[in-house]
Amino acid sequence: MLFNEKYGIAHVSYNSGRVLIEHTCDEELPTTEDNFNALIHGFSRLTGGRRESLGMMQYRVESAPFDFIFQLDNLDGIVISVEDMRRVDETVRYIKESLSDINYNMLYQNAEY
Repeated sequence: MLFNEKYGIAHVSYNSGRVLIEHTCDEELPTTEDNFNALIHGFSRLTGGRRESLGMMQYRVESAPFDFIFQLDNLDGIVISVEDMRRVDETVRYIKESLSDINYNMLYQNAEY
């Protein structure tokens, strides 16, 4: 359970590069899909890039400094998949810091995704 945060890392698989993201649903973002879209929007704002659809509920943010994919998974919910397994530690650290920024700065900004 998250306290005073919208997003957090629930689990990191260093074998597969999957980072499970937990989130809190609220009146503004009542569903997991709403939270998924808002999270991608938050990363896009942080990096100044646009989201790029890869199909099958997978997205990438163009200008992200690391190679990872956002995915909405039926079983695990919001997942970020690290593409370069040699840089998993750095990428997870970047994701954690970015989530902190998103929680602090962008939590309740209304915007089109």
